[in-house]
Amino acid sequence: MNLSYKQSVEISKKEKVNRWGEPVYGEKIVYNNIEIEKRPIFQTVGGRREVKQKAILTIFEPQAIPISTTNEEWEGARVIDEDHNVFYVEKYEPKYDEDNKLIKHQLNLLEGRY
Repeated sequence: MNLSYKQSVEISKKEKVNRWGEPVYGEKIVYNNIEIEKRPIFQTVGGRREVKQKAILTIFEPQAIPISTTNEEWEGARVIDEDHNVFYVEKYEPKYDEDNKLIKHQLNLLEGRY
């Protein structure tokens, strides 16, 4: 596992799918105060071994722009980190404290094309 504290990430949410079935993304929004934990996954595709990365992105509150807590809105969003790695959101989960106050957002990511 590789835990790193980054300054920021850019996230573009999937707005629609074009007539060829390709996703169309909206404008990039920069989020600060984040943490990303990466881990490799190994798979065999066509007899060749491939290595991709899975990651857990945590966006801590407060943020300058309010963040949606709807999983459907996050699914398939594109995340680009400071090292220009491209990930896609597989799952979104808001995290609350004991007073039911939103404290962070957790996104499960997969490297590569969604």
